[in-house]
Parts: sequence; structure tokens; C-alpha cells
Amino acid sequence: MPRDGEWRKRIDVILVVISVVTLSAALWTWISAIPVAKEIVFLATSIALVISLVLILNVAILVVIRLQRRVSHLEGMMTTSNTREVSPEKILVVTLTNTERRIINRLEENDGHMAQDDLRRTTGLSKSTLSVTLSTLERKSLISRTQSGRTKIVTLEHDVTR
Repeated sequence: MPRDGEWRKRIDVILVVISVVTLSAALWTWISAIPVAKEIVFLATSIALVISLVLILNVAILVVIRLQRRVSHLEGMMTTSNTREVSPEKILVVTLTNTERRIINRLEENDGHMAQDDLRRTTGLSKSTLSVTLSTLERKSLISRTQSGRTKIVTLEHDVTR
């Protein structure tokens, strides 16, 4: 027995075949009515118009069926994404640059706390690059910096999943 996806493909093929046959019949009717008297031409033109309307209706049905599939697929995705639970301690960030990721990795390796100067040495970044990147991570609420004497302590506020 065919699966659900195979039935959909078969329905699509059937609708397209019906549309092509309908269009061919409309064209044949129009061409064959050219040498005929005006009354018959009116009748043939009316038949061709009805056939063309059937063609348009078939295409509209195909479009509606496809839209319904997309909507049901999106609804299914929304319900499955709503059922997934994310622990409040973890935050998913997909907009980390390579430099930001490098800093986060070093902080994770050192239990989430590190002096800014030590962080600069282990990452190999310049002072200005590190400072700008740490400011960006602070704006994203991923780290915090506290003054400790003449140095700053960088603390990882959230675990960052990959």
C-alpha cells in the first residue's frame, strides 16, 4: 500500500494530467470551430471557456492542497518545538563569532572565572580586541566583569550550548 507521501505525489500527477488534457481539449475545440458558422462558434467558444475554467479550478485545487500541507507541516514543527524543554541555566546562542567562542571556551575550561589579563594571554588576543569582544559578550548577557584591584575578573554568567 502506498505511503502518505506517495498518495500526494499521485494526486499531484493526476491533477496535472487532467489540466493538460483539459487545455488540449479547449485548444482543439477552438481550432476546429474556426471554419464553422457563427452560432456554432459561439457554442464552441462557450465550451472552450468552460473547459478552461475547469483547468483553472484544477490548478487552484493543487495550490490549496500544497498550502495546506505546508501549514500542517509548520504546525507540526511548532508543536514539537514547544514540547522540547530547555533548562533555564542554558542559553542557546547562534550568533557567536570565532573570537567570542574562543573566549567562552577558555572561561569554560577555567570553571567560568578568569582574570582579564590571563584570558588575554591564553587566547592570544590583543588588549583592545579582547576588551571590545568582552563588551559585546556583556551586552549579550553571557559574561560579567568585576574590578579586583588593578585587574578585572571575567565571569561566565550562562553555560553556552553549541
